[in-house]
Amino acid sequence: MRITIKLVFALLLGFLAINSTAQESEQPILFDAIKNSAFRKEQRLPIRSERGGGSLQIPFFDDFSRYSLPTNDPSIPSEWQRWSDDYARINNTFPISPLTIGVATLDGLNADGYPYNFLDEYDEGFADTLTSLPIDLGGYSEVDNVYLVFHYQGQGLGNAPESDDSLYLDFYSPFGQGQWFQVWSLAGESSEVFTRVEIPIQGQEFFLDGFRFRFRNHATLSGNWDHWHIDYVLLDQNIDPENFIYDDVAMQYPVNTLLNVYTSMPWTHYITNPAGFMADNFNFYQNNLGPTENIASGWSFTYDGSTQNFPSQDLNVSDNAFQEIIRTGNFGGYNYDPEVNDTCATFKFCVYHNPSDAYAQNDTTCFEQVFTNYYAYDDGSAERAFTVEGAGAQLALRFQSAIEDTLYGIYVHWTPSGYNPSANSFILRVWGDEGGVPGAELIENYNTHNPQYYHDGYDIFSYYAFDDPLPVNGTFYVGWVQSDAARYNVGNDKNRDINTGRLFYKLANSNWTQSSIPGAVMIRPVFRAGKTGPVSVDELNMDVLSIYPNPVEDLLTIQNLPNGENVNLEFYDISGRLVKSENTSGSTIAQIATNDLSNGMFILIARAKSGVIETQRIVVRH
Repeated sequence: MRITIKLVFALLLGFLAINSTAQESEQPILFDAIKNSAFRKEQRLPIRSERGGGSLQIPFFDDFSRYSLPTNDPSIPSEWQRWSDDYARINNTFPISPLTIGVATLDGLNADGYPYNFLDEYDEGFADTLTSLPIDLGGYSEVDNVYLVFHYQGQGLGNAPESDDSLYLDFYSPFGQGQWFQVWSLAGESSEVFTRVEIPIQGQEFFLDGFRFRFRNHATLSGNWDHWHIDYVLLDQNIDPENFIYDDVAMQYPVNTLLNVYTSMPWTHYITNPAGFMADNFNFYQNNLGPTENIASGWSFTYDGSTQNFPSQDLNVSDNAFQEIIRTGNFGGYNYDPEVNDTCATFKFCVYHNPSDAYAQNDTTCFEQVFTNYYAYDDGSAERAFTVEGAGAQLALRFQSAIEDTLYGIYVHWTPSGYNPSANSFILRVWGDEGGVPGAELIENYNTHNPQYYHDGYDIFSYYAFDDPLPVNGTFYVGWVQSDAARYNVGNDKNRDINTGRLFYKLANSNWTQSSIPGAVMIRPVFRAGKTGPVSVDELNMDVLSIYPNPVEDLLTIQNLPNGENVNLEFYDISGRLVKSENTSGSTIAQIATNDLSNGMFILIARAKSGVIETQRIVVRH
């Protein structure tokens, strides 16, 4: 994708130029702090592993309804693995009308959820690959009508690939030294439907033990761009493309909340009015890929290992052939048990059906309803970015605290897309309510903060603490004031629409304006929520770093690092370019040579696995 649309909004502060202009808009971009357990990014661990037991046999099938990339996660059986690399992203939030729940998405992010090139927003090239494990085609020939069948969609809820953002399919012949052959390609496009492709296996060089195939994409490498979604991949014999149908009824989309507004809220707030926070019913989505079936659906709740099962709650027995199905489930007054004696709780909810078909793995979808210390509207997946651009821009998102509680900070998901604003700063702010729009300022931080990006997973949330905890009750707004004209790309969940009436921005010399962009901007206020000790946010428990001297000539000393934890120290110049990065050894003190840095100001970000510890301006003066 060429990054040509600059979607912006801005507000002038008194110390900024009066003639600045601003407007809101949205940039396309993706994935989960609290994700369907079947798609948690924790499944991808640092050490790659491959399934043992030799080559796969046909039929080869994967609809991505379960995690099938290489992983060392012991909860994922090795026999689920179908692929030898993990650059693609298995998810259930990006596609429109998938065949079954879950797809593999190829984009401009690497396997760590970080852009392939975050220094040049216009750089493009080959990005992700999705490569099958070796498959044994020995003993087959062209007379066996062996076909690879798959389905693709460009964009979905993400960003449309343009004409040179192509999707490719290659076959691998293990003959001799082995060689890859490109057998199919497609220029970028936007679609709300999946297209089926049937590719015959032809040529004796492929009918050997060790055959592979792979998908790969050409994309803009600076972020979450140019989305291709792959679904329902089948390699088998005796396939007649002219007379080929599926016998499968599958879940199609996830359920992401049973609450009437939020996807998560503090447990101590929920238990004050359980019935008032629960939705009356919920929709679940199925897709019948074949003839009419007797579909009996039910659901279950699990807490602390104990499950309540509600089977056969919905019967659909006629006229459901070859169609997407929306059904409504009724709880009959069910509430999450308010008697759980704790300050947090997590409930697992599953909805399932019982038709007899070939692929039972796609007949169930589950999610976890998490009650801890924050409110959330989003499902943890950023399909696009809400872009803030303009010096002095103000952004405010409305929440309703059920009880009087102490506000400690906010979580924010910054989506990497194009420009990297890590060296740019903003100021946290909280507003009261004034007739349905942000009113009086309740608190503003003196300390500035910076957008933060991570190399250890998709959709990671950053935590920002207020200088002083703030008691709030009822309606309040959280957000920030931007200090410069950089693009601040905040995740926007496109599977929900709560922005309307809740998300506001302010222009120069004007009133607050309600956002017109649908979605759920990924900002989450964090409360004390009944805790009697330290607030359960890792970043709050870290010691403030001591960094000296500043200005520095040749050697910078950093003290109070977390003991036993490696910390990455990143130096950014004033343009936002990463110019130096070093990893500490796990001790509480580190000394970093700065004689390779030019004179000037830099932003130092100390980043641990648990989050950003410190962001500080450093002046180098040789």
